[in-house]
Amino acid sequence: MNSQRVQVRPHTPRDLHAYGRRYGLDYRVPGLSSRAETPVMRGLVREFSPRPGMQLVASDVEVIHDYDSRSRAASPLSIIVLLAGRAEVAQGDEPPLRLSPGMALSVRLERHRGLTACQPAGQRLRALTLSLDETCLAGLGMRSPVSDASRLQAWRLPEALSQGLEQALAGSLAGAAQRLLLEGLSLQLLAHGADLDVSPASSTARLAPQECRRLERVRDALHHDPAGKHRLAALAELAAMSPASLRRKFQAAFGQSVFDYLRECRLTLAHDYLRQGHSVQQAAHFSGYRHASNFTTAFRRRFGYAPSSLPPAT
Repeated sequence: MNSQRVQVRPHTPRDLHAYGRRYGLDYRVPGLSSRAETPVMRGLVREFSPRPGMQLVASDVEVIHDYDSRSRAASPLSIIVLLAGRAEVAQGDEPPLRLSPGMALSVRLERHRGLTACQPAGQRLRALTLSLDETCLAGLGMRSPVSDASRLQAWRLPEALSQGLEQALAGSLAGAAQRLLLEGLSLQLLAHGADLDVSPASSTARLAPQECRRLERVRDALHHDPAGKHRLAALAELAAMSPASLRRKFQAAFGQSVFDYLRECRLTLAHDYLRQGHSVQQAAHFSGYRHASNFTTAFRRRFGYAPSSLPPAT
């Protein structure tokens, strides 16, 4: 069975409340009541059922107002993938984990220990959530890889799988063909997210709080000015540590290198410029690339298609 719900319109607190009933989430929008008609986000939310007991929810939205959610339903395994944007997640009394593009999170959800996710305003958020019930997991001959309900398993999404997800969500397949494609990609997510030993979450826990704050300053500088001429020495000075320490600790905290994160920010920005109708040359220049050819290569590697093939948003 394959089902899909499409909501291409502003989403209000009332809409979030309806989603919460369906997905087992409690939403909170600071400063707004649950019945307010003020838009919280605008974009596309799609729901798929690749196979019985397996649910895949894909979101591509512009976040207009800060909001957060907390899970209240149990799930033996959920995998959350962030393709664009940023979010902060936490479970129980563990330190929060900041997710950046290309990161995934495997988690077992318990009713008494919900997963909280906070999404800041002013960003394009593209995310996937794959959830399985006990019957589906057992039918696959698997069990939850997260043995401790308070433990979050964060990991990097392989580039090939990331490109596959991008292409599937942007493609035109429907019906049985779409279900087969999404089922295959969901199984790949399970293959990568179901047997994890080391995660950025556990590495982050070994960093001192003040180090985490300094690393966040570096990450925020890259996020807010991706087109800038960033140098490792200047970023290390901002973090009050040596360049070697910055490279090592940034990787441990966020699951990717300093310049991998910068490239992701630049390509996300360029993607938005292209959707606004700018040329490839303009998008490359506005996003910090000196040469359009280098930009085209990086864009194709990241998204799986040439920037010239991306149509403007209608």
